[in-house]
Amino acid sequence: MITRLPRIAVLSNYPADHVSFTGGVETATAALLEGLREYRNQIELHVVAIAPPGHPGKTEDRAGIRFHFLPSPWAPIARPRLAFHVVAAYWKLREIAPDLVHCQDNMALALAAIITRRRRVFTIHGVKRHEASKRTGWAFWTTSMDAVMERFVHRNFEAFVYISDYASGIVGPGHLGVTIPNAVRSAFFKVQRNASSGKGRYLIFVGVLAPLKRPADLLLAHADLRCELPDLETLFCGGVEDGGYVRSMQNTIAARGIDGVQFLGPITQERLAELLSGASALVLPSAQENAPMVIAEAMAAGVPVVASRVGGVPSLVRDGESGFLVNPGDVEGLRRHLRCILADAELQRRMGQAGREIATRQYHPSPVAEATVRLYRQLLGTGAASGRSVSFVQQADETSVSRA
Repeated sequence: MITRLPRIAVLSNYPADHVSFTGGVETATAALLEGLREYRNQIELHVVAIAPPGHPGKTEDRAGIRFHFLPSPWAPIARPRLAFHVVAAYWKLREIAPDLVHCQDNMALALAAIITRRRRVFTIHGVKRHEASKRTGWAFWTTSMDAVMERFVHRNFEAFVYISDYASGIVGPGHLGVTIPNAVRSAFFKVQRNASSGKGRYLIFVGVLAPLKRPADLLLAHADLRCELPDLETLFCGGVEDGGYVRSMQNTIAARGIDGVQFLGPITQERLAELLSGASALVLPSAQENAPMVIAEAMAAGVPVVASRVGGVPSLVRDGESGFLVNPGDVEGLRRHLRCILADAELQRRMGQAGREIATRQYHPSPVAEATVRLYRQLLGTGAASGRSVSFVQQADETSVSRA
């Protein structure tokens, strides 16, 4: 029987400076923590993350949450650090002695949770086994190794949070599975659309520049649209994962004399919110996704989305209502749907508003945190009656919970 506040350890990727977010898991964690702060009088919350290489590590309190950043040694490649991270996380969990461990997709931290034999729940963000074949270069090998560990981790967790319907089919039978979408930071709900940005019409892509995300498809669609809309710009935001792929895009730009394209590199969350305020659409023509954070963030900001019909994306984007879905590689379909949005201000406004309404119901930190705490209580036996399913309202009063 727990007589103190239940102690929850959230294991995740999270920046040690609380600012330099580089991935969807980090931003999803930040949004979840924003909502969980409202339950500080009900749960004792700890966050365990791995600091950047060379960082000495630190423990600090922020707004009622204790953050533990584990030190990380320098190494020419990432995988030799894996054993160090597992051991460091294991001892940190022994020190914290949580009643429940909630792992946000980090394989090293998940392995440590398994070794400690603590009660644990795992949120499925990416699906490495489906991504690996679509990666290139070093990313192929690292993702392939993660895919092997992913299967082991999934077999050794007792409960799962699915952030999309697609993710709910990843884990085999015999586990408690609860569908709770990722939260979006409240700052994106405060974005004022059509704010003065000093730009004309522009599209925005956010993601790594690599075949997995297929940004070249957007480039080709932009080239055709630019002939009709000479003021159109397309902004590619994200780091280079495949240098050869990016050089091919740049060669296409030079060979065809394509104007209006900018490569902005990785951007901050604040910069993303600023760009979304004036964007005509977010475009994500990926070959594989689960539930991309940037789609939910764009919806919260009231921006229409045009994205590939893959993985969990159809769980986010309502085709024809909050955006459009296309098949991966369908450049003509991409161009056609983008033209509709660019040529019709009312359609753009209507789709953006529909997306924001959906995001407010499903992705705001408050309802997501409420559903997450209900799950914590069930797993700890301090809330709903034992064996009763936890529910999350996704569409009005529709619940989405399953025992696989």
